[in-house]
Amino acid sequence: MNSVKFLIAAYVATWLIHGTYIGSLARHYAKFKQQMKEMGKK
Repeated sequence: MNSVKFLIAAYVATWLIHGTYIGSLARHYAKFKQQMKEMGKK
C-alpha cells in the first residue's frame, strides 16, 4: 500500500471520528433540551 492510500484512509477515518463525535454531541444536547423542557412543566 503506498503512502497516498494511507493518507486517504487517515482522512476518511478522521472525518468518521468527527462525524460520530458531532452526532453524539447532538444527541446529548437534544436529550438535555428535553429534560430542561420537562423540568419547566413540573
